[in-house]
Amino acid sequence: MSSPAAVQLTPRALWSGRALALVGILLVALNLRILTGAASPIFPLIAKSFPLPDMAIAVLGALAPAGFAVASFITPRLGRKIGIEWGLVLAISLIIFGHVVRAIAPEWGTLAAATAVGLIGTGMGNVLLPPAVKKYFPDRIGLVTTLYVGLLAVSSGLAPLFAHPMSDTIGWRNGFIVWASFTVIALIPWLLELRQMKGRANPNDPVIVVAKSTLKLHKSPTAMALAFMLAISSINGYVVFAWLPLLVMGTSGVTPGEAGVMLATFGGIGLPVSLVTPILASKVKRTDLFLYVSVALFLTGYVGLLLVPTLPWLWLVFISAGPIIFPLTLVLINLRTKSTEASMQLSGFVQVVAYAIAIIGPFGVGLIHEWTGSWNAVLIFMIICVIPLVFLAPILGRGKFVEDEVG
Repeated sequence: MSSPAAVQLTPRALWSGRALALVGILLVALNLRILTGAASPIFPLIAKSFPLPDMAIAVLGALAPAGFAVASFITPRLGRKIGIEWGLVLAISLIIFGHVVRAIAPEWGTLAAATAVGLIGTGMGNVLLPPAVKKYFPDRIGLVTTLYVGLLAVSSGLAPLFAHPMSDTIGWRNGFIVWASFTVIALIPWLLELRQMKGRANPNDPVIVVAKSTLKLHKSPTAMALAFMLAISSINGYVVFAWLPLLVMGTSGVTPGEAGVMLATFGGIGLPVSLVTPILASKVKRTDLFLYVSVALFLTGYVGLLLVPTLPWLWLVFISAGPIIFPLTLVLINLRTKSTEASMQLSGFVQVVAYAIAIIGPFGVGLIHEWTGSWNAVLIFMIICVIPLVFLAPILGRGKFVEDEVG
């Protein structure tokens, strides 16, 4: 199972003629998880300003995969009309809008609406970053993907770490304004890049665009495999962040404080794994091996919790390393396409399918636990969820371009 023959490109300096794009990609990545993590730690503070019932919190929690799915559907079409750069400007602007309107929300409905708009912007950024890497850094896809995936991980921890102490000091409304101000910085390099692009015939895409028409990606085994791989990764991520504390308290008897530390550790262990995966995937021939390793890690962790719940920290290490398939998906979106145009279409297709499926994760776990009253049933559900990776691995290991599969 070998990778497809890559377009031969002469590597050039990372900053050579594309410094603004690099800074822009990294700043967008640094802002793509803040909106999702800035609200939940301060729900008690928000509840002092207006009622925030359990149903409101449930709705706010479900908005992320729903918003990402909507954004993934519209972004490739929009990106083809206005370009990646203007698409990123729009995405960042929507995130800023979400922060600002949340800051002035008089009740939870407005808070939810603003969150939804901001999450659509976040989802647009999720879709546009892979083709942005493909366009500006086709010679350094693994390296730049590693850099921005690392900042995604940093972004995931940034808001939960600072949201509560900052909002407790200056007020939760002012806290959202601070996050909005921070996001404004990400606009600057892209606005400057757009200014430089005026009069420039070919904005840095050395890869031949093979099709301007919409690719029938549902007919591509590689595209479908990537979509389901990201769906499995997302289900695990959403379930862990939503349910891990309650699960380990119920199965292993850990304290609420320890459960919170375990949740933070989940992201901490995943960071170095995420940094290494894109570079390795761009160099090795057997990309299917990553999926087999992911299955082994997830199964060891979930089966361990099921059979030996007295060692929760040990099993957490395996579960935390399992999501190597998330950065793998992002880098394969570029490695399995020939052009920026195809990369953008594939990125949107993969994410809209994945996040639409991922919505069932947290809700499914909630229903299973409510029906059975058993965390063991939840663990069995998670074990079943990761098994399909075994069947996706041979498809992705073939290393075919999606354009070749759909004709």
